[in-house]
Amino acid sequence: MSQALFTSMTGLNVAQQSINVVANNVANINTTAFKSADARFATLFSNTLTAGNAPTATSGGTNPKQIGLGVKLEAITRNFNTGSFLSTDVSGDSMISGRGYYTVMDSSGNVFLTRDGAFTLDANGDMITATGNKVLGAAGIANEEASQTPVHIPQSITPSVSGADLTSKTLGDLNNAKFTAGTIVFGISDGTTASADNDPLTATITENDVGSAQTVSAFASAVQSAITTAISDYNSSHTPQINVSVTVTAQDDGTINIKTGTAGHEVKFTNQSTSNFTTVCGYDEVDSTGTDSKVLSYVVEVNPEASPTNRTSLSSYSIGGDGTIEASYDNGDKMTVVYNDVSGKFEFQYVTASGVNILDDDVTVNQNVLSSSSQLVMQLATVTNEAGLVSRADNLWSIGPDTGDVTYTVAGQMGTGTLQTGGLEGSNVDLARELSNMIIAQRAINANSRVFGTASSVMETLSQLGR
Repeated sequence: MSQALFTSMTGLNVAQQSINVVANNVANINTTAFKSADARFATLFSNTLTAGNAPTATSGGTNPKQIGLGVKLEAITRNFNTGSFLSTDVSGDSMISGRGYYTVMDSSGNVFLTRDGAFTLDANGDMITATGNKVLGAAGIANEEASQTPVHIPQSITPSVSGADLTSKTLGDLNNAKFTAGTIVFGISDGTTASADNDPLTATITENDVGSAQTVSAFASAVQSAITTAISDYNSSHTPQINVSVTVTAQDDGTINIKTGTAGHEVKFTNQSTSNFTTVCGYDEVDSTGTDSKVLSYVVEVNPEASPTNRTSLSSYSIGGDGTIEASYDNGDKMTVVYNDVSGKFEFQYVTASGVNILDDDVTVNQNVLSSSSQLVMQLATVTNEAGLVSRADNLWSIGPDTGDVTYTVAGQMGTGTLQTGGLEGSNVDLARELSNMIIAQRAINANSRVFGTASSVMETLSQLGR
């Protein structure tokens, strides 16, 4: 009879564990990206009274006689289904729609996984969790080791012309435009006679003048030819003639330099226009030192330590579906990264306020600001066995002994989901199901208590038989 006491006690114990699991689920019903758990039970050993016999030619077989010794907690399983998207209207919040985990690193360098995408920026521009763990950037599409580089968004940058020869690049590459035709209105003067006001000259440039190359150098040559022709036509019909030698050259930074070769003579630009390539504008008076056009396009030096007069501050940032981050600055420029299928790496991309795309080869980055392009794309991880993850505090998971292989990648790759921004993943707790489980566990406790009480009463009766 004492066995019934111990058997009912196992029922009470596992029912209490079931209520504990339900209690934790209900407590986390509003926890970001919480994964609910279920308690699973299994039988304990059975007391075998007879093992049973096989049938013979003269008698039938007998079945085993066993009395179970109770129940045990077999497993606590997690439901890793994706929770609902909860809009927050915060651009820095994101949710993984599908498989995968963000990767974060604590102050000791330990890497954890999380589904909680409520990230902010600290004073240095590093992306962090609510508890200060740093969000890690992706080193590539598929890696077996986690990156140790945190996501970092420069709080200020200094765009400037530096680093690359743009003269051989096409106008379409630089400004997403094609030169068709335009005019430059100017005058010439020798100090006493001037044509600028009374008799302006017009240098006309056509698409044929620039040629099929459509490069900055070809455009500069077309400007040289048009200005020279206009001055020659002027001198052929005017006396005295003005001997002005004009040199037009394309500069490495994507500007066009115009200067005169005769001291005391000058060229004065009064109006410039084109049909669709406006950066020919921007000339001032030319003296012997010359003047430059506006930048036809430019490369970017991300260097906040440079001249403070050119510095522009971060105004906002957004997260793309693939985890790439686009930082927008007060001057209208934007900085992000793109994946190069040929090199298999992420590369910087800078987009000017006028819509000019400047890729990695022409973007010079101060290493104190951004050490690598991985700092502008979030790293995600996938695991072979999600049930093998070990739950930690602060919505974190760590790799367990049965987790299996871990692959570090980006959103939308290697089986990971894409990111939805402007909201977070809600808990996947089903409240109706949890309340049902709680009632079932409560009834199990009631029933096992009755069995325990009955067994206790029987033992009390037996103990009084000898009186």
